[in-house]
Amino acid sequence: MKRLLMAFAAAACVAGPMTMVATEASAQNRDRYERRDDRRDYRRERRDDRRDYRQDRREDRRDYRQDRREARWDRARHNGYYYRNRWHYGPPPSAYYNDPYYRPGYAAWRRGAYLPSYYRSNDYRIYDYGRYRLRPPPRGYYWYRSGDDFLLAAIATGLIFEVISH
Repeated sequence: MKRLLMAFAAAACVAGPMTMVATEASAQNRDRYERRDDRRDYRRERRDDRRDYRQDRREDRRDYRQDRREARWDRARHNGYYYRNRWHYGPPPSAYYNDPYYRPGYAAWRRGAYLPSYYRSNDYRIYDYGRYRLRPPPRGYYWYRSGDDFLLAAIATGLIFEVISH
């Protein structure tokens, strides 16, 4: 019996301070969460300020773009560009737009050239080739339309096999 009472007393001595630590820790956690909420409010204010700043910058860029509209890429009018007097098919990298050596242009498609990857999307692919009086494409090829030109190109590589101009 004496041993049983001693065991309970020892357990009470150990458990008592542990409950005090747990209550203190829970109070500290609440305080920590309150500080976190304050930080969130501060971050939200900063985020709103950044949004306003970005909006002002966008408007400035929009004004600048209107001045440079002729030099920008237009898929309806261009199928390539000149850079340092060399011709490249497809859209230019965005870094080239302000370069004095960059000129957008149009060059006739030719057999043996490669169709740029963005032309190989579903936007330019022709599914109803009978409507345009085109023969069915052989296996591994699709018909593509670029302006008034019809191109028969390989699906995997984009190699142009045939060009029909209207």
